[in-house]
Amino acid sequence: MTADRVDDRKLRERSLEISRRGLIKTTAASAVSLAAASAYSQDEASGQEGESVPHGMALVSSPRLPLTAVDGSAPARIFAAEVTDWQELGAPFSLPVELMALEGMTPAGAIAVETFSTYNDIADQLWNRAGAVAVVPVSDLDFRANVLAVDGFDPLRHGPDDDIVRIAFVGDIVPGRNVHLKMTEYADFSHPFRKVANELSSYDVAIANLEGNLSSNIPAPSDPHTFSFVSSPAMIDGMKMAGIDAVSLANNHARWNSEGWGASALLDTIDALDQAGMGWFGAGRDLDQARAPFVAEVGGARIAVIGIDGVTANERPRPDDATVWLSTLGESEYAGATSSAPGTNPYVLSAVLADIEFLAGMYDIVIPYFHIGVEYSETASDWVVAGAKAAIDVGATMVVTNHPHVIQGMGMYSGKPIVYSVGNFIFDQMFSVNVRQGLILELVMRGNSVAGLRLKGVEIEDFNQPRLMSVGEQAAIMDRFWASTDRLVQLGY
Repeated sequence: MTADRVDDRKLRERSLEISRRGLIKTTAASAVSLAAASAYSQDEASGQEGESVPHGMALVSSPRLPLTAVDGSAPARIFAAEVTDWQELGAPFSLPVELMALEGMTPAGAIAVETFSTYNDIADQLWNRAGAVAVVPVSDLDFRANVLAVDGFDPLRHGPDDDIVRIAFVGDIVPGRNVHLKMTEYADFSHPFRKVANELSSYDVAIANLEGNLSSNIPAPSDPHTFSFVSSPAMIDGMKMAGIDAVSLANNHARWNSEGWGASALLDTIDALDQAGMGWFGAGRDLDQARAPFVAEVGGARIAVIGIDGVTANERPRPDDATVWLSTLGESEYAGATSSAPGTNPYVLSAVLADIEFLAGMYDIVIPYFHIGVEYSETASDWVVAGAKAAIDVGATMVVTNHPHVIQGMGMYSGKPIVYSVGNFIFDQMFSVNVRQGLILELVMRGNSVAGLRLKGVEIEDFNQPRLMSVGEQAAIMDRFWASTDRLVQLGY
């Protein structure tokens, strides 16, 4: 793994060649070829001996179904209508199975409740009908379908497709306070990451939001209720052990804190990350550096991720005139970087959009990670939605946001996903179920599009340590996720 920086249009990029993690390859994958949909025939529909899903095809369900895997007998039982309820296949609640099919691609012996002429038609049904299931070409897949692993094999994530890149986003890592006290108690600054390390290390690139400071010069306050979040740079060892490749510093605790450390704490954090070889973005010693993306290259795909602080360096619309933008903070609280002062990358929409458009002309995948919105709100605000859509209009591959400390839902705009608030990841908030839980956002990228999207819930325990959720817990958090998604639609966002 090597790092370098280059200057281009005053936009300095931190580059990382990812070589320590490749795509997961399995023995089963070597037997799978990505057959084109046109090569599919009724004779192939039954598969070869021992196969339950044909070559180049995937068994997919609605993303609303909280199930990611079935056993090897499940596809044939679904096709033969021997299974009529998803609970029989491991779903945590009762839901009728609705088999759909593409015209000319109905599995042998199966009777579909509906057939459709295109994958897009099927995908639209999957998006809204929680019990829907179909067999579709792997080459057609996008984020609207949930690919079900069959007998441990997922053709999208395990197949021999050199164009596939897996990216993970997680939410707020908040050092200090009880997180720091717990790490000290256990004499282990990697303790918060231990139960999620295997999961995060499985991705080609993993991104987190570091909402606080890491400093050897500033002692961590003993007050467990302070709003000054600081811990030891030793915490970086935990991030690296867990496979995190870069952290966003574009947030309201990168520079602002109740102790008044200001820029010194941010600079200590940047220095500590640099010394440890950890990628970072979204803040900097000056504005050019704060606007610079983190860049990762996986195989032949070049990925750029930028961080934007829409809280302590934000502009947002006046209620009476959405075309007029203004800072919502006083001068003493403003954390945005300038040409001569350190800080975060400001949410000045015109500048943010110019950066995204520029990056879209240079990189295959461009993802802005906005720190934005209203704390503890489970629905994204209209101005947040507007900013995310504007980012897609100028070339963003998709958009991820965070800040509310609870999960929100997702939107779809111009055929691209916007995931609003993935919630907390490592934090000491324990006062409600919603703040104790967050999401690992898994993105499967093919070329410059999102071929797969999966959300994996985490539950924070002992004021510091996330773990992957059980099946029942996952069902509950996804209920909240889809309720928020549906509210966005109802509000016309």
